[in-house]
Amino acid sequence: MRKIIICLCFILFLVPAYSVSSPPEKAAAEAVIQPIDANPIGKGIIGVKYNSQEGKRVKVAIQKSGSVYYYDLPNDGKTNYFPLQMENGSYTISVYEQITGTSYLPVHQSAVNLSLKDPKQVYLQSIQNIAWNKSMRPIKKAAELTSKLKRDEDKVKAIHSYIVKNINYDSQKLKTVQPGYLPSIETTFKDNQGICYDYSSLFAAMLRSQGIPTKVAMGYTPGVNGYHAWNEVYIKELKKWVIIDTTVDAGSKKALSIYKKNSLYTKEKEY
Repeated sequence: MRKIIICLCFILFLVPAYSVSSPPEKAAAEAVIQPIDANPIGKGIIGVKYNSQEGKRVKVAIQKSGSVYYYDLPNDGKTNYFPLQMENGSYTISVYEQITGTSYLPVHQSAVNLSLKDPKQVYLQSIQNIAWNKSMRPIKKAAELTSKLKRDEDKVKAIHSYIVKNINYDSQKLKTVQPGYLPSIETTFKDNQGICYDYSSLFAAMLRSQGIPTKVAMGYTPGVNGYHAWNEVYIKELKKWVIIDTTVDAGSKKALSIYKKNSLYTKEKEY
């Protein structure tokens, strides 16, 4: 198997500028719209939108206990959905607006409580970096590929086979991808190419559309240089999560086991 060099979007760490004089309550009141939509929390996700009057960059932080995920938020007033993937409990959702450079001012903060009977519910939803709906071509393709299949494991294998046979690794994109990059499953499907983030997002979206819980995981694995993205899929018949790496499988010149060894993957983030 040839060695694959992977580049992924970098979620920028930000250092909020708490020394700025305007308190979060005042700044939030000056925003055009209320940022947090907690209505979909029953599905394990939260909606966030923000549109500052000055068109500045915006960040979202989702925190639980000592863990935090940071996201870029388009400053266009449209709602983006984010997972609450750190298990049940109390979450703090914060919105930050750029002051200058890497300095950000907190403009809104909300606390929400997640209480799901089935935590796998989180991994069935359309979110910012795994955005999908039933009208999209790859989602229709997933329905076509699985229409005569009953078992989840067979559906997973059918969609996996399609992706590794039809999506090529885009080495040129690797050279130009910018921090904050978000995959588009429609673009990946149409162009038949992408980087690891594109592969894993497409695979996750197609499986989620079939009711199969699927994560996009990020971290490191031997044989891949740099930060990498792969999937973790819950196989109902096996009653467990398994690691599947469509990028590696698509780049291999020989048949590989679809399920990878957990010991070979070091996960830092999951979505």
